[in-house]
Amino acid sequence: MFKLLAILALLLTSNIQASDSKTVDTIQKPMYEPLIERYILDELKEVRMDNQRIRSDVEKRIAKAEVTQTDRAARYITDTVGNIFYIIAGATSFLIFAGWNSLRDIRQKTEEIIEVRVEQITKKYNEELELLQQRLTDQSKKILANQNRIYNTQLSHSLWMRANLETNLQSKIEVYDEILKVNNDDAEAYAYKADAVLDLDEYEWALNLSNKAIEIDADYGYAYWQRACANAKLDNRSDAIMDLKTALHKNPNLRDDIVNEPSFDRIKDSKEFKEAIA
Repeated sequence: MFKLLAILALLLTSNIQASDSKTVDTIQKPMYEPLIERYILDELKEVRMDNQRIRSDVEKRIAKAEVTQTDRAARYITDTVGNIFYIIAGATSFLIFAGWNSLRDIRQKTEEIIEVRVEQITKKYNEELELLQQRLTDQSKKILANQNRIYNTQLSHSLWMRANLETNLQSKIEVYDEILKVNNDDAEAYAYKADAVLDLDEYEWALNLSNKAIEIDADYGYAYWQRACANAKLDNRSDAIMDLKTALHKNPNLRDDIVNEPSFDRIKDSKEFKEAIA
């Protein structure tokens, strides 16, 4: 560019010298202005072209960096996936060497372990449930038994009150029978029934009832008293005296009632009777 300007300046100088002085004198506007404008335009063009080259280089570098990053990410993913497969392959090989031949065997073994464990847990809970059920059954039986006992006690109490209010001997005996239906082992009911039967002159029946009461409760003095009355009526004096002694031994409070008992009128004057109540 500088060479071109020098040549142009040299040519201009020679042309000026060759022209006459008149022509030179008549020149009023510089002749090198178009050259300057051309120079400026060329410089602007060079600057624009340099910018385009720089932009192109930058875009190429960015694209190259992006491609490098993409390749690096893809390589990282590939290496990671490869490592995972290597780990899986290693684990599978280890399982094979350990005796697990396939995933089917692993599933089968797992199912067997789960079945055994579930069976053990089920058996344990079944045993606990059976034990709990047995406890609940026993508790229910106890509750029912207590309820029945309470009901029978209340019923017996009401029947005893009814028996004490009865004046008819036959009705009183029927009430005692109802008491014995509630509790067949009630020695007191047998003894009082024997007392009522004696008033009906059923001495053998009274003797059997007294024996039943003594069989249930051998320490019940009133039962011996009733048997003594029955034996006295049946003229079994020795048995009557023996039962009197036993009755007084079991319950000394019966002495006054025995003295006033009309069933002993036949034996009251005997020595044995007096000794028994002395």
